[in-house]
Formats: sequence, C-alpha cells, structure tokens
Amino acid sequence: MFNTHLKPFLLGTLLSFAWPVLADPYDFTEADIAFLAGFSLEALSPLPEAKSNRLADETEAAELGQALFFDPRLSGNGQVSCATCHQPAQYFTDGLPQSQALGTARRNAPSIPNSLHGPWQFWDGRADSLWAQALSPLEDQAEHGIDRTSAARLLVTEYSEAYEQIFGDTQEAGQVAAMTVKASPLTTQTEQENWQALSEAEQQAVNRVFSQMGKLMMAYERKLALQPARFDDFIAQLQSGADRATLTDLMSEDEVRGMRLFMGPADCASCHNGPLFTNFEFHNIGAPEPDETQVDMGRYTGIEKLQQNEFSCVSQWSDLEPEQCLEMAFLKTQGPELVGAFKTPSLRNVAETAPYMQAGQVKTLEEVVRHYNEPTPPFYDREQHPSRPHFDIVPLNLTETELQQLVAFLGSLTSPLPEDDPWWWAPERSSFNTQ
Repeated sequence: MFNTHLKPFLLGTLLSFAWPVLADPYDFTEADIAFLAGFSLEALSPLPEAKSNRLADETEAAELGQALFFDPRLSGNGQVSCATCHQPAQYFTDGLPQSQALGTARRNAPSIPNSLHGPWQFWDGRADSLWAQALSPLEDQAEHGIDRTSAARLLVTEYSEAYEQIFGDTQEAGQVAAMTVKASPLTTQTEQENWQALSEAEQQAVNRVFSQMGKLMMAYERKLALQPARFDDFIAQLQSGADRATLTDLMSEDEVRGMRLFMGPADCASCHNGPLFTNFEFHNIGAPEPDETQVDMGRYTGIEKLQQNEFSCVSQWSDLEPEQCLEMAFLKTQGPELVGAFKTPSLRNVAETAPYMQAGQVKTLEEVVRHYNEPTPPFYDREQHPSRPHFDIVPLNLTETELQQLVAFLGSLTSPLPEDDPWWWAPERSSFNTQ
C-alpha cells in the first residue's frame, strides 16, 4: 500500500507525528523532515516508461497531441474537445459533479497531471494507459460522441502534414482518408452496422490510425507538469534549516497542525502517500451512492471493461508484446474488495477541484473530512451487488478543531497555475499547420 521510498521512515515517524498538540508545531526532528521529504514534488520519480506507446516522449507527437486535445472537431457536434471536461484553468478538471459534454457522464473528470504516474486510468481503472484512456471518451455518446472512422479521418486529413512527418506516408492513412461512411463498433446502431459492413482491412486501417490518435494525446499529456505548492516550499525550507519565521510565512500554525494530523492520527497517509498523495490503488470508503437504483460497482466492473478493452497493453495496437504487459499479467480480477472500490485520488490541488468523490456526491472538503471522521458503511443492495462491499476505513474521532486543521493543510497543496508553460494551455490555431 505504501510507496517504497516511504517505508524506511514510516513507523518511527508516524509515532513522532502522533502528537499534534505541541507547544511549537514547527519543531521537527530529522526523522520527521526525512519522512515529509518523501511527499515533496522534489521526490517525484521521473515519468514511468510508457513502453506500450513508442511515441510517448516524442516532442513532435506531443505537439500534434496537444492540437488534438483542444480540437472541438473531434466530437459529434463539433463543439466538444478533451479540454471541455479537462480545463487547464481548473487543473484539467471541470468543477462539475458529473462531467457535461454531449450529455451527462456518470462520473467526473479526474485531473490529468495527477494521473500521469499511475498504472490505471479512470475512477475504475478500466484503461491501463493514458493512450487507451484518451480514446474511450471519443466514442462515448455522453462525451464526444464521434464515430471511430470520422475521428481517424480527421487526424489523417486535417493534420496530414504533421501526421506524415511522424508516421510516414502510410497505406492506412490513404485508406482512412478515402472513407466517407460514419462507422464505429461502439456508437449508434447505424454506425455499428456500418462498421460491420467494412472489410477487415478497412477496420484494421481505422483502428491503427485511431490508436495512434490516443498515443499522440498521451505524448501531450506527459508534458503537463505541476508547479511546487506552498507545502513543497515548506519542506524545502525545513530541509535547508530555515528559521521559524520563514516557516510560518509559508504555512500557518493550523496548516502545520493539520499536516501532523494527516501524517499521524488521521492516518490519511496510509493511502494518500508519496509526492502525489495517492497510492493509485482502489478502495471502498463508503462514499454516498450517487444513484441507489443503479449502483456503481467501481473496480469490480472496471476489471471486466479493462479485459475487454481492445486498445489495452495486450492488444495488437500496443507497442509491447502481450507477455511484456506485467500489470495485466498480475491483474487482480475478483474479490469483495473490488466491489464499489474507486481509485485513490491525488490530493494535489484538491482545494481547487471540488466537488469530491467519483460523482461529486460530496461538495466541500469539510464534508469529506467529516465523512472520514464518522464514516457510514457502503450502501448494500443484495439484488444488485455480487457480494457485500468491503469497507476500507474506520472512524477517526477527531475534534472539530482538528477537522478544520486537516482542511487547512489540504489548502497548502495547491500549485500555482503555470501561466508561462505553453504545454498547459491551448495552442494558437495559427501555430499549427493543418491542411
């Protein structure tokens, strides 16, 4: 459960942090500082290798992926882009309980920069890469609602010069460019019938270009970097031996006491650990069920969808051989702990990305910490659930003051928006050569 680099410090340091009521909360031991350093952005490992996507770290691919990410033509009505729900000014979320595009999605949009280091994507982990994740919303009728053939054709025609520079003058690009039919195996009934009417070679050509689109957008997303928050600056000053006045300018006493609670008695760091404050694992914390008539099974159904995903690491469109896809090889596919479990969200920028939980059931951070303080068991309906959900949290029994201190600390995790980072924002249309 814990990030590897935290283990050497964990037990001893949690004992140290287990005394939030101190004469001076700014008094840290060397062990405390070493432990806290594991949560700083400075300790964030380089991006994990993306071997299933050979384009993942190519700058030209990222530039084309950025143009695609912000292009509203990749939708059924020409008005929805990836940035509709992943808005840069809101840390690539949209501030809605359930994302709104062509329709209303079942869940909300996770923050992309916080997802780059994790092995699973979406709240239920139904994609095993960012490139597979990027493709799913395109054909979702509540999101982009575009058919697969039209999406692929847009890439090879509207971005023909850039496409050829990256992939060469390929046969499948010519095949896709010549198609006029709207076809997809996942969208409307008519488009599904049109897909079945395509030859196998035509379907293969579309799928190859479509998968390349996802890989291009992944290459772009890997360029999104978070700026240090006040918390990170505080840790840096602690490590440098700064005086108390410098520390108090960075984090208030309530924030520091909240940090001690977070790392100690509140036990938040058990799951929200490491520089991104997440273990990227799946838990059922008893969050209110958004719709009790249609229970969201979370990871339980996410596993099934992952295994059916035609663009997973083990698919023919991956740049790895199936036997090299170790995450899929050791996938946990059953057990009550999967029922209603959702991925632990990163707490980076959490104060600016309300509402909370997978469908925005909880509106404020105050409500979130109160839920953890006095949790209610998960909703259980024997008619819908395959088994009683596993419950992953216990009451904290914190005081009202301590709850407010926790909330105060979470505010210190907000990064400034990188106004001068060209990757963070939409490119100028004129700066990209489209045909």
